[in-house]
Amino acid sequence: MNTFRYRKRSAVEATLLTVVMMCVREWEEVVLDDCDVFVVVSQNGRCRITVKLSIRYGAPVLAVCRGLQQQIAEEIAAMTPYAAEAIDVMVKRLVMP
Repeated sequence: MNTFRYRKRSAVEATLLTVVMMCVREWEEVVLDDCDVFVVVSQNGRCRITVKLSIRYGAPVLAVCRGLQQQIAEEIAAMTPYAAEAIDVMVKRLVMP
């Protein structure tokens, strides 16, 4: 049996999560129902973002991932005092239309 410990998100984590999801929603190639976002915030004003998502079959996977990374980094820098030291985008699967 697995034991999970629930920890309430901080306001910073919730804000960064919201910024990331705003970016993800703009990409029609991404399946929104199958998207996980993980945020780690450090004390020095930096954060690490991991996005695990599914992409529609036929979409340019590499271009979508690179574009999403760039957009997330720009939006975090513009909307928060944090800088993204890493944005990892992982494709879980390709979804048939």
